[in-house]
Amino acid sequence: MQPPSVSVVIATRDRPACLRRLLQCVRDQDLGDFECIVLDDGSGPEATAAYDEIFKDLDARFQLHSKAPDDRQPGGPSRMRNKGIALAKGTYVAFCDDDDRWVRNDHLSTAVRAMTNHGADLYFAAMQTSARGKVDVSDLYAPAGKALQRDRLTDEPDVYVVSQQAMASLLRHRTLHTDTLVATRKLLFDAGLYWEKTSLAEDRDLSFRIVDRAAKILFRSTVVGELEVSHHVSLYRSYAAQEKALFASLATLHSEFEVRSPRLRRLARAIRAWDLIELSRQLLSEGKARHAREFAAQSFFLRPSLGAVRMLAGTLAPLKSRSTAP
Repeated sequence: MQPPSVSVVIATRDRPACLRRLLQCVRDQDLGDFECIVLDDGSGPEATAAYDEIFKDLDARFQLHSKAPDDRQPGGPSRMRNKGIALAKGTYVAFCDDDDRWVRNDHLSTAVRAMTNHGADLYFAAMQTSARGKVDVSDLYAPAGKALQRDRLTDEPDVYVVSQQAMASLLRHRTLHTDTLVATRKLLFDAGLYWEKTSLAEDRDLSFRIVDRAAKILFRSTVVGELEVSHHVSLYRSYAAQEKALFASLATLHSEFEVRSPRLRRLARAIRAWDLIELSRQLLSEGKARHAREFAAQSFFLRPSLGAVRMLAGTLAPLKSRSTAP
């Protein structure tokens, strides 16, 4: 049998209803030449019992890879996705989080056609966010919209060639989200796959490394993916705000260490400086002004900015109020 053009990799844990919805989106794609690799990260009995019902309506293109029954320790999304990439037979690999979905049935066909015809190794499309069935943000990548839509393909009315400089403009504001990402399997391996040492911000880290190594990047301006932002059980929501900021800073430092482009290294430093400001803000809210001041100072020396100066001034306010107290 010929290998499929594209492999869809989905990591899941304890969300059978969401998974069912996403697999229906994959099944309804107008491109039939795909495989879908679902990797269960140690779901409980209730979720695994639902899989028979979910997969009975799907054909042989859909594969479920489960852990041993006695292994419920989560490996994390990075490890599961990397296992999926290793199993993938397609030239291209697409992803989507199990609690999100695709809102167009031509996502895979457009990606494969455009990437094949134009020799691209990285592709992504516009996304929206939704909460409880209502659109919240209509274009997640809007802050970099002008930079992304300067060089349109002649044979694809809504697909653009994107320079690394334009991608840096995007990464300054947004992470390249998994939900509409399509990359060649070769690029993912060249970039080192997902970094399994971190439990959060793995998308941010991979974004930098694949943009750094991509030979040609395409962007589709039509909204294709929908990110669910309403409150629901997820790994991300299980962490405290400080933990999220710390993981983000660690992932960005890893990106800064790994990328070859000076432009992307500078950008990673700038984002890491902002992470330090966020940590400083959280410490200040807890009344730890001195600790907050140290983080704000680190941010300023890493990358001088007005935000760091303002944060430093904010950490000095408690000292001033004490010195003027009667």
